[in-house]
Amino acid sequence: MIDLGPVLLLRPLWLLGLPLALAAAVLMARRADGLAAWRRLIAPQMLALLRARGWVDEATRDLRPWLLGAAAALLALGLAGPATRNRDAPAFRNLDVLMILVDLSPSVVEGGGLDDAQAAVSRLVDRHGTRPVALALFSGESFLVSVPTEETEQLQTVIGALGPDTMPVAGSRPDRAFALARQTLADASAEAPDVVLVSDGGGLGPEALHEVGLLRASGARVWAVAVSPASLPYGMPPPAPGALEAVARAGGGRVVPATAPDTLAEALGAHGSASETELRRRRVLFTDHGRWAVALACLALLPLFRRRAVA
Repeated sequence: MIDLGPVLLLRPLWLLGLPLALAAAVLMARRADGLAAWRRLIAPQMLALLRARGWVDEATRDLRPWLLGAAAALLALGLAGPATRNRDAPAFRNLDVLMILVDLSPSVVEGGGLDDAQAAVSRLVDRHGTRPVALALFSGESFLVSVPTEETEQLQTVIGALGPDTMPVAGSRPDRAFALARQTLADASAEAPDVVLVSDGGGLGPEALHEVGLLRASGARVWAVAVSPASLPYGMPPPAPGALEAVARAGGGRVVPATAPDTLAEALGAHGSASETELRRRRVLFTDHGRWAVALACLALLPLFRRRAVA
């Protein structure tokens, strides 16, 4: 959806049909020249002679290609969904929640990956758009920092203050973080939310995959931001290879590196094939005027059905 002030476009991708319709009309108009068939059959000099002697009917301007092009352009405009806001429409709470789970286990905090994790989370929060954002931290336990909120300034303060002493317990239990996310999203009545795990993959096992499956079954998608610590703390085993990929695969998302959070932000922004609930909400909030453009397209086609005189 694109907001153009008093007018909105509910399905703006259909506007790509406008230049295509114009190009098709120009191409058809060139081929609809009354002399086009003669030009393909005889030499230009012979055609010039025939025209000079009046033995060939001159080309007439054919409006049919332009009528077809105008109808196609109006149809594309109508499908783009030009709409206006309904002044008497009720206010709705945005339920398209983005929940971020930040791994503060020793392997991330002491291994040198915390800076990348903070930068990635901060960037995701910056680019949340109008979506409510919830934030949770986890190590051996999980803690909810914020329920879904559209006021994210305080979240940025919390993200900047994360450090080695933030969590009261050590360990790495992402399964508990996923369980907390599932409960938080259920309490918020979230519709088709996104859950982002920011982690090095430590502690991911069957329990975490089970929780991811429950999230997916509830309608959420699970993504992963891969943090790559510079080193592992002494005595700590490395994360299982492919653990983050397995989580993203089970959750219907994908893995992006912490150094490229914009890739994930774009994917989250494009999330959104509109759900049935969202479509019903749009019908209440906006009046779609596209039907009138489609009606005009039908009117543009009417001259094509007129009877032609038979000589």
